[in-house]
Amino acid sequence: MSARRLLAIVVSFAVIVVACKRAGDETSSSGGGTDAGGFDKSALLRAFGQCAADTYKEFGVAAAALDVAAQRADTEGTPAARDAARDAWKKAMDVWERAEVLNYGPTAMSSFPGGKELRDPIYSWPLVSRCLVETQLVDKTYARPEIATALITTRGLGATEYLLFYEGTDNACLATDSLNKNGTWAALGAAEIGTRKAAYARVLCADVATRARELALLWDPAGGNFVATLASAGPGQVFTSQQMAFNSVSNAFFYIDDFVKTMKVGRPSGLVPGCAAPPCLTDVESPWAKRSKEHLRANLDGFDRLLRGCGPDGAGLGWDDLLVAVGDKALADKLIATVVASRAALDALKEPTFEEDLQKNPAGVKALFDALRAIVPLLKTEFISVLDLELPKRVEGDND
Repeated sequence: MSARRLLAIVVSFAVIVVACKRAGDETSSSGGGTDAGGFDKSALLRAFGQCAADTYKEFGVAAAALDVAAQRADTEGTPAARDAARDAWKKAMDVWERAEVLNYGPTAMSSFPGGKELRDPIYSWPLVSRCLVETQLVDKTYARPEIATALITTRGLGATEYLLFYEGTDNACLATDSLNKNGTWAALGAAEIGTRKAAYARVLCADVATRARELALLWDPAGGNFVATLASAGPGQVFTSQQMAFNSVSNAFFYIDDFVKTMKVGRPSGLVPGCAAPPCLTDVESPWAKRSKEHLRANLDGFDRLLRGCGPDGAGLGWDDLLVAVGDKALADKLIATVVASRAALDALKEPTFEEDLQKNPAGVKALFDALRAIVPLLKTEFISVLDLELPKRVEGDND
């Protein structure tokens, strides 16, 4: 046999070995080459999917109740009906803020596997524009079919918060904007502004309820059954490997970093860039309903459900079970401890609203920020490394 022929055989054999190894990694691993022994990774993916399915089903019920309450508030126009709509909004938001950490599958961007971009039309925060909402109050855009495709900054639960909770008759637009320059806002008067806010809120709540039903059905076994889609990751599927499926859930898990720690706590407090003269009260998540702390608490609940299990008191499979299976119970315990510490720091903020905490107790807010920040290096280094996952693109440049 010639040397050239022998070399060709050796090279071909090496290529086959590498290809087989890559194929094996893609089809059998939750995190590249991570060895989890006999742990059932498909069962964990199914648990992540079922957690999302149950949460969106619960949100669908809350969104339907909000729809009914908003209709009554618009029709009856009484303070009692308006207060009932506000309460329904709060209950819907409590569920949705838990769901914010479950942004994999249909709620994700279309560039992700199974993504249909269904999150933003329901809740687009931080993309909410009060001035554009007020412009549409003047133009009565909400009463026309094009409201269904209007900018997301003027729709969803974020815009609804302003419409249901803000009772002022001023607007946030510039003096040079048409509604002020032409006097069309001032011409409405307080009573008409209130009437139009109720009508606009009714339209948005009906749209949210419709989208909530669509989202729940996509996860439901009787509908799109995305639970099975996530659990059956493998060649030829939406998620072509378990690695891809776990990365999608991991990407959502990082909501605790870029949204909760950075945008919801760090920015309004001035502890991250973006607030020139702290505190920046206009940057809080819930400026009109004054429920920013309740939103944070629900976010921590959602994070904890992925970490420990979605059942009562952490029952069921979660990331901690996979960490234990790969031999790193210590990391699981550290992550759980950081959640406990973050809850304690949040509960220690005793002022009625987050805005008041920012003004009167900045040290307490910093303690919350530091508790949340303690989660981040664990996620960005140990968690990603131990499970051989990918760091989300949106947080790659953040050195915190």
